[in-house]
Amino acid sequence: MVADKLTVVQVLPELDEGGVEGETVDLAVYLADIGYKSIVISGGGRLVPLLEESGVLHIHWPYIGEKSVRCLQYVSKLRRFLCEEKVDILHLRSRLPAWIGYLSWKLMPENARPSLITTFHGFYSVNSYSAIMTKGERVAAVSETIKEHILENYNVDEKRIDLIHGGFDSKVFSPENVTEDRVSFLRNKLNLSSQDIPVIILPGRLTQWKGQDLFIESLALIKHLDFIALCIGDTEENPSYSRKLREKIKHHGLTEKVELAGHCSDMPAVFMLADIVVSASSTQPEAFGKVAIEAMGMETPVIATAHGGSLETVLPGETGWLVPPLDPEKLAAAIEDAISDPEKVKRFGEQGKKWVNERFTASSMCRKTVQLYQDIYNSKLSRNTSRLLTVMQLLPELESGGVERGTLEMGRHLVKKGHRSIVVSAGGRLVDQLEKEGSEHIEKNIGSKSPIALLHILPLRRLMKKEKVDILHLRSRMPAWVGYIAWKSISRKHRPVLITTFHGFYSVNAYSAIMAKGEGVIAISKSIKKHIIENYDRKTNVKLIFRGVDTDYFDSENIDLSRKQKLAKTWNLDEGRKVLMLPGRLTEWKGQELFLKSLLDVNSFDFAAVLVGDTLDNPGYTAELEELIEKNALTGTARLVGHCSDMPAAFMLADIVLSTSSLEPEAFGRTTVEAMAMGKPVIATAHGGSLETVVDGENGWLVTPSDEKQLAKAIKTALAIEKDELDRMGEKGKARVIKNFTAQAMCEQTEAYYRELLEATGDRTVCN
Repeated sequence: MVADKLTVVQVLPELDEGGVEGETVDLAVYLADIGYKSIVISGGGRLVPLLEESGVLHIHWPYIGEKSVRCLQYVSKLRRFLCEEKVDILHLRSRLPAWIGYLSWKLMPENARPSLITTFHGFYSVNSYSAIMTKGERVAAVSETIKEHILENYNVDEKRIDLIHGGFDSKVFSPENVTEDRVSFLRNKLNLSSQDIPVIILPGRLTQWKGQDLFIESLALIKHLDFIALCIGDTEENPSYSRKLREKIKHHGLTEKVELAGHCSDMPAVFMLADIVVSASSTQPEAFGKVAIEAMGMETPVIATAHGGSLETVLPGETGWLVPPLDPEKLAAAIEDAISDPEKVKRFGEQGKKWVNERFTASSMCRKTVQLYQDIYNSKLSRNTSRLLTVMQLLPELESGGVERGTLEMGRHLVKKGHRSIVVSAGGRLVDQLEKEGSEHIEKNIGSKSPIALLHILPLRRLMKKEKVDILHLRSRMPAWVGYIAWKSISRKHRPVLITTFHGFYSVNAYSAIMAKGEGVIAISKSIKKHIIENYDRKTNVKLIFRGVDTDYFDSENIDLSRKQKLAKTWNLDEGRKVLMLPGRLTEWKGQELFLKSLLDVNSFDFAAVLVGDTLDNPGYTAELEELIEKNALTGTARLVGHCSDMPAAFMLADIVLSTSSLEPEAFGRTTVEAMAMGKPVIATAHGGSLETVVDGENGWLVTPSDEKQLAKAIKTALAIEKDELDRMGEKGKARVIKNFTAQAMCEQTEAYYRELLEATGDRTVCN
């Protein structure tokens, strides 16, 4: 399983210079490049423009790294931000921001929290303040030595620690990609007039830890040699230490040889100027030592103190020298060895470049970090998907129709997955099937369009609380109003997730607007989604989930021939005549009258027209249709056969299946898709969902709505086609259903949407 494109937030104090900042930027840009939503929160700094130019969102919170009470304002602010952005990964990279991030994360409901990762970037003093860097669900260690430090000093399960070495940008830090102009510009800026004098560089923040004072002392021991030494680092950041270093340079008579060169934004060019790069960390070891690998990437050998990360990055006698910490004599000896042997320096530089490009690139670091993100995300997803749900669906009744069958299919799917399925309706002929398949049915007349329906609000509220319902799924307008009011009366923190399914092109008014009130809204076709967006103030959380059919149930290979024969006998259908079938409720909307009138123009073919639908459901309209048949001498051709409980067998009898909805479009057209699943070509009116299911001329025909002449023409075209060609069209329709419109896909996508919304709405007082 591979995680989707995630939303990742990294938090650190600032974005000026340093290894933490560099790795944060490298990863943030990489995430944006691969399509993740990449966000960095910091107090700002000179690296922000680089981030933003690369498609990373930077959030500037000025005091996020300041050790004062002002930073506490960000606890609740970050909590809200994580909820609003639906963040998947929260990655904390420094202690004070980590405390803010951790407190924000802890205050979120457990199922709404992003995955928490901390990176141990240094040898922090061992205390309860530093322990925050071990609080991640996973802890990244930037070197083996840091991993050992964590295990020795903190009670952390080794399984939670991931070794992810820091890395350098192998494209930026590559001799081939640094132009001579850049090098010449820097040479002039730093007053390096002679190319024959060895240049020794110590890059890093001006702090006692980085060892500039030790470096100067070692140079004083070999000041008789020719060299130029530069300390690269911002002199304004620590002015008192900068002043101390200048005094030491002057005291040792090194004014002409050693310079504090200040900040430099073009370190690759700096390394091109250098013959040797020194990493002289003294009072504590480098956690990893990014400067060393960047220098080696530029084919410049390194002299480093033999502790911490340097033991993993520098190979003594191959890519550089390792010297004891706090030993100016040994450091001086290593520098003298280097500047006296140019061939060794060249060889070490070439070997160093190969070494770091094989092991310590930023792309490798980023890939490993993304893999960590995916692992922790998928682990969380797996935990969430293993949680069993209680789902309650509400609809008016369980007689027949697409809404009812979709409800049954979802109930069956939930039960098979071990969830609890509850359906509330006024009952109907499908209740027995629903209960046999494992769902619970609770009879309440919540679809009644009379004040009596409102009497079910309080009982429904009690029922939801008693049964601890996780998902309330509303599937029709009047039950949706009852369910919505009951849901609203429950405290925000204890409500189930509310989902509505837009099953039709409801008239646009305040009554229909209830179907857009869900925290998530399912649209059963693209045309329905467009209808919702255009007519209701709803732009987000509208999920397209195509209706689907049970392709095992609607499969001609699974239909016993006796079922077909029994139905043919019941309906008095003669063999040899092609059968046109129009299934659907007997209503003016479904277009049965239009269909019968179109048959008056189809008089040169021998066929039977079967209208399938409950004749008792709408007796007035049924009488009109029967009169139309009799008046137009269609009695021998067309017949109303009533309700059918075996539609797969019915479709087996048909040669062509029709959907002639006229007054308003089909939202999806389930009977059309069922017929396609059975390998039957279809004729449908060209509006609504039919435009998404029927491909004109491929698996059927599309005709203008309410145009009986065009409908008659399509019927004549279909009747004139040989059976083999009809079968080929039917097979194309079947393949289209299997690819796009299965009940299994519908149910799986709906369950996934349940879980997505559950996670997003976790604690309603926090996240909404």
